[in-house]
Amino acid sequence: MQTFISGFRTTLSNILNNKQTFFLSVATITISIFILGLFLMLFSNLNSFLSKLDDEVQLIVYLNDNISSEERKVLEDIISKSPFVKSTTKVSKKLAWEEFQSNMSENLKPLLGMKFNPLPASYKIQFYEVDNRLVHIRKLSEQLKDEKGIESVEYGQEWITKIEKFMFFSRLFLFAMGGLLCFGLILIISNTIRLSIYSRRDEIELMLLIGATPSFVKVPYLFEGMLQGLTGSILALFLIKGINFYLKDEFQTTIESMSMEFQFIAEPYLFGLVGLSLLVGLVASYLSTYQFLRINK
Repeated sequence: MQTFISGFRTTLSNILNNKQTFFLSVATITISIFILGLFLMLFSNLNSFLSKLDDEVQLIVYLNDNISSEERKVLEDIISKSPFVKSTTKVSKKLAWEEFQSNMSENLKPLLGMKFNPLPASYKIQFYEVDNRLVHIRKLSEQLKDEKGIESVEYGQEWITKIEKFMFFSRLFLFAMGGLLCFGLILIISNTIRLSIYSRRDEIELMLLIGATPSFVKVPYLFEGMLQGLTGSILALFLIKGINFYLKDEFQTTIESMSMEFQFIAEPYLFGLVGLSLLVGLVASYLSTYQFLRINK
C-alpha cells in the first residue's frame, strides 16, 4: 500500500513537471477514442435499425393461377408444421388487385382499364421474433420454392444479403480501425512515458543503486500511463455524448417517425472503451519502463 501511495505521489509530480507532454498525450488519446467511439455509436444505431427491419420481414409465396386444391393443401401443411411461423394470410387474386389499385400512383392509373387481373394469389407468412429469424425464413423459403403450384417466393433476399455484407464489413472496419488506433496510442503514450523517465534518469539510477526494486520504479509510470488513458477516454465519451444529444435534437422527428430512439453507446461497449484506454496506457508505460530498466541493469 505504501508503494502505491508513494507511486501515486510521484505520478502527480511527474505530470506537473511535464504538463505539456501529458496534456498533448491526453489530447491524442481523446481524439482517437472519440473517432472509435463515434463509429461504434453509429454502428450500434445502424444495427438497431436493421434489426427492426429484420423483424418486419415476411415471406410471400406467390401461387400459379392453375394451382390445384391438393397442391394448396401440401403447401399449407408445410407452412403450418413450421414452429417459427406466427401467422399466414391468404391473399386472393381479387384482393391483390384491389390492394394494388389502392396504392397505385397517378402515372399508373391507365392500368385500371385492363380487362384482366395480372396479379397472382399469394400467402403472406409472418414469423415469431426469435434468434436467427432470417435463417428460419430462408430455410422455409428453400423448402417451399421447389413445391408444385408455386410461381415464386420472395422475402427481400437481395437487399437482406447486401445489408448482411455491409454489416460484416462494418464490423471488420471497426476492429481494424480499433487495432490501428490502439497501436498508435501505445506508441504515443510509450514515448510520453519515455520522456518522463529520461527527465528523471539520474534520480531513477540512484534509486536503483541504493536498492530500489524495479517494481517500485515502475509503479509511478504505470499509473501515469493509465491516468492518461482514463482521462482521454472520459473526455472522448463526453464529446460523443454531446454529438449524441445534437443528433437526437436535430433528427428527433425523423427518428420518432421510424418508431426508434437514437441510442448512446451501450454500457458494455462504454466500459469496454474505458477499459481499452486503461489497458493501452498500462501496456505502453510498461514497455517504456521495461526497456529502460533492461538497459540500466
